[in-house]
Amino acid sequence: MSRSSTALTLSDAEKAVLLNVFPNGIVAVDLETTGLSPLVDKIIEIAAIKLMPNGEVTQYHQLINPLIDIPEFTIQFHGLTNEMVAQAPTIKKPLKTLWDFAERLPMVAHNSTFDLGYLVKGSHDFQVDFPPLDIYDSCRMARARYKGKPEAPANFKLSTLAEYAQFPLQHHVAIEDTMACLKITAFALTDFEKIPNLLERSFVFRLSSFANLGAFQFPKKFEDLKIHIRNKKLISIDYRGGNNKGIRPVRPIGLMPLPQGSVLFGECLATHMHKSFLLTKIKDYDTLDACVYPRLDGEKS
Repeated sequence: MSRSSTALTLSDAEKAVLLNVFPNGIVAVDLETTGLSPLVDKIIEIAAIKLMPNGEVTQYHQLINPLIDIPEFTIQFHGLTNEMVAQAPTIKKPLKTLWDFAERLPMVAHNSTFDLGYLVKGSHDFQVDFPPLDIYDSCRMARARYKGKPEAPANFKLSTLAEYAQFPLQHHVAIEDTMACLKITAFALTDFEKIPNLLERSFVFRLSSFANLGAFQFPKKFEDLKIHIRNKKLISIDYRGGNNKGIRPVRPIGLMPLPQGSVLFGECLATHMHKSFLLTKIKDYDTLDACVYPRLDGEKS
């Protein structure tokens, strides 16, 4: 079943740009989920679009029954209800189908650490093998291409970049977001040879790097973080990593796996930067009242 209302096509020019950089082809992927934490939330929709060397474009789309209720606060974004996914398959077979569809081609997603976090976590949980794909991020790619330039878009959100690339997007419909990601990638890669290290700056990780089982572990001491994230509650963490060790004020966004281990992703209110905090380096945490924090000079992202 497709929820798309837009013609999902790549122009010959877009295909040429993509195949110039990825001559063996490329796959774009997007998900809709029950929340923003790959370590605890579930996939409810998968979409992927594949461009092959001969210019053929194929699609994969599947609704997923998450076996839990879809929270009301997420339904307002993606429009997927419990009734719509009740007869859909559970995640294991669709994951196998997705990885078969992707083959061993490079994969791109917008803010790909989130989407791929769900896919590798689900694959780990259900013992589904995934290929050693190279993962790229269309958000990072657009930033590397346009940030600081006179022609830069207002921001690097998917919807803003889709409008910048003149794609009429119905946002939070997975198959449309997937095509938007692919078109944004083509837009950013135009004349990519003129942008130093553009591909390297948009590379995220290789899936084979998820050999560390700690990437999927979620210690019980962090159970309350699920509630704080869902309620958009500010927290303070006693952090033993980074340049500025000690108490850090954080606006938590999600809990996700990375090759180096499970992390809390959020906005550090002292640096106004989005960061990944390794759970193994968080000694303790507590809720926090809203207030303003001075910037910590010298902080690295």
